[in-house]
Amino acid sequence: MSMRHCTCGAEADVRRCTRRTADGLDEIVYRVICPVCGQLGPAIPAAGKDEAAAIAEAIAAWNEMIAQLRPLEA
Repeated sequence: MSMRHCTCGAEADVRRCTRRTADGLDEIVYRVICPVCGQLGPAIPAAGKDEAAAIAEAIAAWNEMIAQLRPLEA
């Protein structure tokens, strides 16, 4: 699956991050982040998924977000 470029035109990266949940636990999430402008894609929890599936889901969520921001390029 190919990843769409960010709205600033840069190539974004998939990153593994840790975030704190409301109940105080740490949760591993995958998200696409633009290294140039800092735009963030939706956070995809890794719980119950293997790494490849979580990364693919993060890329799909990013592509959908960019398609909504730039609908004429679809």
